[in-house]
Amino acid sequence: MMAELETPSPFKVAKINSQMVSRGKKGQSLFRTDILGTTVQVVTEGGETNLHAHAGSDATWLVIAGQATFYGEGDKVVAKLDKNDMLLIPRGTPYWFESSSKEPLVIIRFSARAQNTLDKRIDYTERKPKPRDVIPDSYFQGNSERG
Repeated sequence: MMAELETPSPFKVAKINSQMVSRGKKGQSLFRTDILGTTVQVVTEGGETNLHAHAGSDATWLVIAGQATFYGEGDKVVAKLDKNDMLLIPRGTPYWFESSSKEPLVIIRFSARAQNTLDKRIDYTERKPKPRDVIPDSYFQGNSERG
């Protein structure tokens, strides 16, 4: 659930208030323009992604809770991110990631689309089923996980 505040156009304000999951992954789009996209994801066991790349967009990932491990080709660890750590993944770079702590991973993806380029997802391995076991009435709100 996102609370959008009254702000004069063209500015946008959002509050991160993502629903928590006990298993799997849940994403929420915060903003989208023709160039920039911002999404927050809550990831727990079973929410890992498959090896893939985005042909037309660079992405920066920011951990705001938990820990993420990012992998490249051959399952090589390319980064272990803790709270407030960031990773840049240039377009066309194969990767996958998972939550790597007992605490749920809350991570923000900032993506910028290359102009005049199709932003196609390229899957190098089969997509994994994504369970989404939401915790009713439980939302991430900064330092508090209960809302």
